[in-house]
Amino acid sequence: MNINKYCAIFEALGFEIRLKIFKFIIQSGNEGVAPKHIIKEFDVDSGTLSFHLKKLEKVKLIAKKATGKRASYCVSPAMPKAVMQIFLAELANESVGLMPLV
Repeated sequence: MNINKYCAIFEALGFEIRLKIFKFIIQSGNEGVAPKHIIKEFDVDSGTLSFHLKKLEKVKLIAKKATGKRASYCVSPAMPKAVMQIFLAELANESVGLMPLV
């Protein structure tokens, strides 16, 4: 286990808006989500969103997919499985009405 890697991941997720954006991207599935949908969902401007997305990309939680002129963001295949399991458990809890972890 690379402690520094996990510290960087949890530091990146240490901002409420970034954590919510990451969760939203997970929920979008393999096709990902376009920045305009994230902007609409969280009422943030494009500069703020770009800042937060770059932080999540840097620690390999999300990946940018470019198709032509359009970009979308999805879960990074390089994301540690342990981190993904935390969020999958969170989504499962929500789907059956249990209190969310996040």
